[in-house]
Amino acid sequence: MSEARAVAGRPAGVPLPALAALLRGEPVPWSEVGGDADRLLGALADQGLIPLVHRQLKRLGRTIDWPEAVGRSIGEGAAAAAAAELLARRELVRVVGALAGAGIEPLLLKGTALAYRYYADPSLRPRADTDWLIRDEECDLVRAVMAELGYAPALLCDGELVFRQFELQRTDPWGFTHAMDFHWRISTQVVFADLFSYRELRQRAEPIAALGPEARGCGVLDALLLALIHPVMHHRAELRLIWTYDVHLLAQQLDAAGWSELVELACRKRVGRVAAWGLEAARRYLGTPVPPSVLEQLREVSSRQEPSAHYLTPGGGWVTETVANVRHLGSWRDRLRLLREIAFPSAAYLLRAYRLDHFPMARLLLPALYVHRGVRGAARVLRGHK
Repeated sequence: MSEARAVAGRPAGVPLPALAALLRGEPVPWSEVGGDADRLLGALADQGLIPLVHRQLKRLGRTIDWPEAVGRSIGEGAAAAAAAELLARRELVRVVGALAGAGIEPLLLKGTALAYRYYADPSLRPRADTDWLIRDEECDLVRAVMAELGYAPALLCDGELVFRQFELQRTDPWGFTHAMDFHWRISTQVVFADLFSYRELRQRAEPIAALGPEARGCGVLDALLLALIHPVMHHRAELRLIWTYDVHLLAQQLDAAGWSELVELACRKRVGRVAAWGLEAARRYLGTPVPPSVLEQLREVSSRQEPSAHYLTPGGGWVTETVANVRHLGSWRDRLRLLREIAFPSAAYLLRAYRLDHFPMARLLLPALYVHRGVRGAARVLRGHK
């Protein structure tokens, strides 16, 4: 699931360098962030920075000339994030325990894993959902366990090739919705889907003690490479500072040997140019101490053909990604299957999408629903809205 709404590195008109300077702990004048409270608050929310900026404002104290009302609003947002995190943590411990009780050993990925392993407080790392990696043969068992915990499927298109994940949601008694996104491949994009296997990541996994004895997340090198490719494989190289801050924290865990291992891993996985892009952004915006030799080596190897580098090209969208997926699938059988899954999702999904799943005779309408969905989808593609 996407966490981002900012566009092309210009969040609601507030300059990225000013927001990055705040993250570095610099007293940025009010005029440099635009002098518009609503625009700033919107940009901080879009970039996922409200809790981090609140922490920096507390450290800066009276050395910053921002209006008191803005500081109060940011403080309220940070307090809300902290309260939500208490509910999220309680639920995560419950889910980890239930899955472990069924013999399932998932890996926590991306935001949640990073929040509990590398951030000073997990509420400093906002995220829309929790991502897990599971074995593909465990999908039905995971669904059954989660159903017992009160989770139901979110309305997302299904299909083994088109999505490679499923989302389950539950709203707790306090009205907080917990979204759990279970992946059986790293990405929906074919170029990245098999970058890491579950077994490979599990072998190097590390405990996340705060979420229970069974909780595991990726090792630091794997976590860093995933953080570097995430904005590229799912968001067309969108520069979002919370993702760059993930890279910043992870990169600081590496010594000289670790940097050498990262270069070797990125090159072996054929994502050298993508990794260089992410590390350069962290160095430029947050002052991340990336050894120059690392960038040189990644750029040197990236001069070779890397299919993943195509995703650094700006302006891509659903059509571009679909064409890339079709091109990189290994057989015509899989290509046709992917196109079928896109054009003709399951009847169960279609009835739920049209809110007809509780009507006994609704299946008689399926031909008309498929036609309507196809026409509407084609119109969205032509308008550039898909």
